[in-house]
Formats: sequence, structure tokens, C-alpha cells
Amino acid sequence: MFVMPVHEMPVSTVPSPVGRPNPGFSGTPSTIWAGAKHTVLAVGNSIMGDDRIGLEILSRLQGMLRQRPSWDAAVQRGELAFVEGGISGMELVPVVQESSRLLILDSIAPGDSRPPGQALRLQGDHVPRLLSMKLSPHQVGLLDVLTAARLTKREPEVIEVVGVVGAKVELRLGMSREAAFGLEQAVQYAVDVLDEWLG
Repeated sequence: MFVMPVHEMPVSTVPSPVGRPNPGFSGTPSTIWAGAKHTVLAVGNSIMGDDRIGLEILSRLQGMLRQRPSWDAAVQRGELAFVEGGISGMELVPVVQESSRLLILDSIAPGDSRPPGQALRLQGDHVPRLLSMKLSPHQVGLLDVLTAARLTKREPEVIEVVGVVGAKVELRLGMSREAAFGLEQAVQYAVDVLDEWLG
């Protein structure tokens, strides 16, 4: 699936409730972001191979919205937001600051115990360690964003990360076979998180 470049698309393709505009990257001031209690934030670069993993997971979750009444109701009440962060950096601070629970969707760097294609769900102390390992030079500096939110004493109570260990980050529209293999499990992990949060 082709994802338009960040400058051409809104942060979220799920309509915001009236009076709660989503943040945007094409002239929308971040100061109008009213926030959501539960935020799903996907980061990555849609034209850099496996760096698009978080965006793919987000797209699949959005496709399930109408089949999951608790999610849909939470969106309508302004309590759940799906945000495509793309490759933005500090512009995401208001999104993080206003979230009580934050689910980050991202590609994950390979390592000794993390082979390409492995789907992961991480929380607690594992999150800062994960975010300090960048898979791609195009990846958003989420650790800096979370640190800025902490310095202002406005950070999420709960942060979870769901993603797939990437294999190839290069100029291409599709993902590697390894990353695609782990995508379904990662989507299920994200579904589990939202179902736990929203009942």
C-alpha cells in the first residue's frame, strides 16, 4: 500500500471529533492539539523499506475501527486518537504531553536476541532502551520527544511500543519479506493493547 508523503497527508486519517482537531504538518499549529487520553502514534518513513513498519500497523488498525465498537466510540468521544507521526520530531511533543496512555508503533532495530521479522510488544523499562536504538537515520527522535515531555512534567502514565524488527532500510516502497512476516503478529499485539485499554 502506498502512503502519501507526510507533507501531503494529515497526521491522522480518522476524523477528529468536532473541536478536537488532529495535529498536522502542513500549516496546522501544534498548539491547537486538544489531546486524547489514549493515543496510537506511528512513526517511520514510508519510502525507506522496513522503516515504514509502524505506518503499516497503524493503517491496519484504522481499517478495523468500524468493526470494534469500543474503539469507534472512544474516537467519537475524543478519547482515542490515531496519529501518523511520520518522520517528525519535536512537533510530536504536544501529542505525547496530552496522552495518558501512549502506544508507539515503530520499526525495531535488530540485535542478538531480536532477529528480523520478530514482532515485539514492550513496556516499562524496555521502552527507553528500545527508543535509544535507531534503526534508520530517518527515524524520529522519540527519546528526545519523551524527554521533553518529562521535563515539562506532562508525560503519559503508560507507554507501550509495538513493532517488528526490520531487516532492510533503503529507498523502496515495500517492506522486506522478513518484516512482512511479523506484521500480522504486531497488529495483534496492538489490538490487544487497545482492547485492554478500552475494555
